[in-house]
Amino acid sequence: MFVKHALALARRGMAVFPCAVRDKTPLTEHGCRDASIDLEVVERWWHQEPNANIGIATGAVSHCFVLDVDGEKGENALKQLEAEFGQLPPTVESITGGGGRHLFFELPGTTVRNSTSKIGSGIDIRGEGGYVVAPPSIHPSGRAYAWGVDSAGTLAQAPAWLLAKANGHNGNGGAGNGRGGPTPPSVWRTMVRDGVDEGARNSTVARLAGHLLRQRVDPLVTLQLLRSWNATSCRPPLDDDELERTVDSICRLEHQRRGAR
Repeated sequence: MFVKHALALARRGMAVFPCAVRDKTPLTEHGCRDASIDLEVVERWWHQEPNANIGIATGAVSHCFVLDVDGEKGENALKQLEAEFGQLPPTVESITGGGGRHLFFELPGTTVRNSTSKIGSGIDIRGEGGYVVAPPSIHPSGRAYAWGVDSAGTLAQAPAWLLAKANGHNGNGGAGNGRGGPTPPSVWRTMVRDGVDEGARNSTVARLAGHLLRQRVDPLVTLQLLRSWNATSCRPPLDDDELERTVDSICRLEHQRRGAR
């Protein structure tokens, strides 16, 4: 029943695996770690159980992470976040059988880890080592998962504020090294010298903006410096509006960190 949908996802680079009928429990020996884009493997799995639900492994294997918004509680928390930091861009979206939403985002150049209600009540992150159930799987309630009516055709890049919160940086633009200490100067030099490719541009701009602002560089000077760096070192360069939005988000988060009112 679901094999054509599983194959379509695999062709798009989404690593899939079978889950139990009307359930989220993986049917593979190692769960989402067995997820594959190999069409022969995928077809064999669903030949064995045609009604198996479809799991998508998140993280590097599918080059995506998912914002899991759970019902009214999650929607209210997301509205507050968007009112404070800016709206999320249109992206691939599914409606879960349990009444929530899954928002799929392109994986940035850094690892995004799983978390539960870390960025807001009723909002989870499914990243490295995680998975979500995909349409048209059937929820235990009997309702089907479905792609959202307004779902975009491609994965959007997550805004800087979402990445900062997902990675626990509290809006500092990733200025730390992830282990509690400052990022070595050599890392910043390499980042500025070598530039970045598509997929890592937003997160790198956010990191550089956070670093400059932490050094008390004026926000306007920070923006102008990053405009120059973007033009010469991003492949391809970000649109200026997108660059400005990213820097503005980090500026607001930095002001919040300093206790500005």
